[in-house]
Amino acid sequence: MPLHPHIALIERLSSGTAWDDAILQFWFDVGAMGVERSVRGHLTMEKGLAIVAKTRVDWDVTQVELSHAMYKLYRRKGIRFFDEENTIRFIKGLDWLLHDREFLHEFAMHDALTGALNRRGLDEWFEKRRRSGSGFGFVLVCLDLDHFKELNDTKGHQYGDAALVEVTRGLQSALRRTDVVARLGGDEFVFIIDHTSCHSNIKMRLEEIIREIPLDKYGLTLTMGTACYPIHGTNLAQLMAKADIGLYQGKAKGRDTIVMWEECNDSANDF
Repeated sequence: MPLHPHIALIERLSSGTAWDDAILQFWFDVGAMGVERSVRGHLTMEKGLAIVAKTRVDWDVTQVELSHAMYKLYRRKGIRFFDEENTIRFIKGLDWLLHDREFLHEFAMHDALTGALNRRGLDEWFEKRRRSGSGFGFVLVCLDLDHFKELNDTKGHQYGDAALVEVTRGLQSALRRTDVVARLGGDEFVFIIDHTSCHSNIKMRLEEIIREIPLDKYGLTLTMGTACYPIHGTNLAQLMAKADIGLYQGKAKGRDTIVMWEECNDSANDF
């Protein structure tokens, strides 16, 4: 006895079949004779339409809109799909569970203004990175924009928001796709240069990154503190505490500087 089409779809997805392939087979399982898939008005896939075109019978066409595509389903006129009403409800509900919830999860992990990771997203990235068992370290950098409050107070928050967006874009363009940018709030950022060991040339790399950020446009400078994984900590809180010490020492020394890990004095009384 063949599997119920709904169960068959779940089993395909559970076994690793891609959503687009699984949903295509599902439409045929429930009685479609031909299927078209369109994304944003552009036809991206069709199957079975040659049979539809050759057959001298009348066809009914049903359109089903899902989150990533519109499906046009062809069936013989007068013949309904398997459990039609519940099948459409089922597939729309499953689509929401697999895609809209994924979108909401991604939205919850990112800063609404800049699109960078937020603190929750950074925590999740670190846990995935730690569980991956990669033998490579990384450099974590905490940065603040110097005198950002004065910019907001004199130019307005809209101008300040534009500066934050451009700083984020500058960081993202200067870094590799495997690196990470996060905004923790206000003008506080963290970025991670992944698969990189602590070495003396890192400061030169950070100076290159700074040159990619349009700070002069907004009359800003920035201060950085650094830490290395796993030398300075095996969890995110330890690494950020180390980098924050350097950041605050840099602020105390006059701002517009990079404080490397070897320059960082762990004693809070020293600043």
